[in-house]
Amino acid sequence: MINGDDLLPVSDEETQPHESKLVITKPYEDPISPNQNGSEDSNSLNEQQQQQQDDGLPPDASFIINLLSYEKRGEGINAYLVYKIASHVSNVPGYTRSSYEILRRFSDFLGLREKLVEKYQHTGILVPAAPEKSISALTKTKLNSADEEHNSNEVVDKRARDLQRFLRRIARHPKLVTDCDFRDFITIDGELPKAAFTSALSGSSMKKMLKSFGDVFSKIAFPMDENDRWFEQVHSQVDELDELMGRLLAGIDQLVLGRKGMTTGHDQFSKALSMLASCEENTSLARTLSKLSETHENLAMVGKHMTQEDSSILLETIQEHMALTNVLKEVFYERVKAWQNWQNQVQLLNKKREIKTRHELAGNTDRANQCKNELTDCENKVDQMEKDFQNMSNIIRKEFKRNCQQRREDIKEALLRYMESLIESEKQTLEQWEKFQHEVKS
Repeated sequence: MINGDDLLPVSDEETQPHESKLVITKPYEDPISPNQNGSEDSNSLNEQQQQQQDDGLPPDASFIINLLSYEKRGEGINAYLVYKIASHVSNVPGYTRSSYEILRRFSDFLGLREKLVEKYQHTGILVPAAPEKSISALTKTKLNSADEEHNSNEVVDKRARDLQRFLRRIARHPKLVTDCDFRDFITIDGELPKAAFTSALSGSSMKKMLKSFGDVFSKIAFPMDENDRWFEQVHSQVDELDELMGRLLAGIDQLVLGRKGMTTGHDQFSKALSMLASCEENTSLARTLSKLSETHENLAMVGKHMTQEDSSILLETIQEHMALTNVLKEVFYERVKAWQNWQNQVQLLNKKREIKTRHELAGNTDRANQCKNELTDCENKVDQMEKDFQNMSNIIRKEFKRNCQQRREDIKEALLRYMESLIESEKQTLEQWEKFQHEVKS
C-alpha cells in the first residue's frame, strides 16, 4: 500500500527544504461543468447544458482534480515517482464519495490512456494525450538524491503539471469521466496493476509500432474518397491550426529563452556590482552600488517568476492543444480505417454475389443456397459497417465542436491569467526601482 507521507510539492516556485512539503497555493480549478465562464451568453450556456444532459451528466456536475505533490521511491535504477492526486466530485454518476485522495505512478497514467484509447478512439471519441516519456525527467528521477530533488525539480514539476492537465481534460469529457477505468484510477486507494505496454521494449509496444507502420501503408495504398464537404473543410482547418499553433509555440519558446537570458543578466550584473561595491573606498558610492546590486538581484527573482509563468501558463497550454490536435488527426484516420473496412466488405459482398450468380447459371442449387446464406450475412455486415461509419462521423462532429469550444475557453483563460501575472510582475519591477530611487536620494 502506498502512503502519502513526505511528499514533494508541485509548485512553479522553488521551496526551501525546511518548508512544509505539502504547501500548495490554491490551484486553478477546472470542473466539468461548462458554465464556468460568466461572460458566456445565455444561448451558449443553455446549449452547453443541453449537450451535457444529452451526454448523460446532470447540468450541475463538477469534477475538480488537483495533483498536489510527488514523492521519489526507491534508489538508483529502481527509483520512480508517485504523484498524490486529490479529487472533488459532485453529481457525477458512478462516484459514491465527494472526495478522493490517491497515489499513482507515471506508468499508471500511461496505462489509463492506453485503455481509454483501445475503448473509445475507434468510435470517434478524442482521448487526451498523456505526457510522453522524458529522458531528462527519467535521468533526474534515477540519479538525483532526495536533497537534490528540492533544488532541481523543474523538469519533474513540468511533468506533474502535464499529468494534471491530462486528468483534468479527461474529467471534462462527459463520456470518459464515467468510464470504469478512469473511475478506478481516481477512486481505488492502492496500487494499480502495472501495465505491460508502458515499457518501451515490451512486446505490446513492438506490436503497436508495427501496426502503426501498417496503417500508414494502408492509408497510402487505399486512399479515402471523401464525399463529406464538412470533413474536407475540417481537415484543412486542423492542418492550418496545427501549423499556426506550431509557429505560436516557437514564438513563446523564444519569449521564455529571452526572459531567461534577461534573468541571468540581472543576476550576473548584481554579483558584479556587489563585488565592485565591496572594493569601493568611497562609502557613499559603495552604498549606492550595493543598493543597485540588491535591486538587480530582486529583478532577477521577478524575472525568474515570470519565466515560470510564461512556461506554465502560455507554453504548456499551447502544447496541450497541439497534442489534442494530433489526437484529432488520429481520430480522423480511425474514420478512414472504418471507411476502408466498409469498402472492403462491400467488395467482398460483390464477389459473393458474382459467385452466387455463377452457381445459379451452372445449376448448382446446393452451392447457390449456401452462397445465399453467406450473402445474407455479408449484407448484414455491410449494413452494420455503414451504420457504424455514420455514427462515428456524427460523434467526430460533436467531439470537434466540443474541442473547439474548450480550446477557446482555455486560451482565453490562459491569456487572462497571464496578463494578470504580467501586470503583477511589472508592478513589482516598478516598486524595486522606486525603492532604489528613494534610497539613493536619502
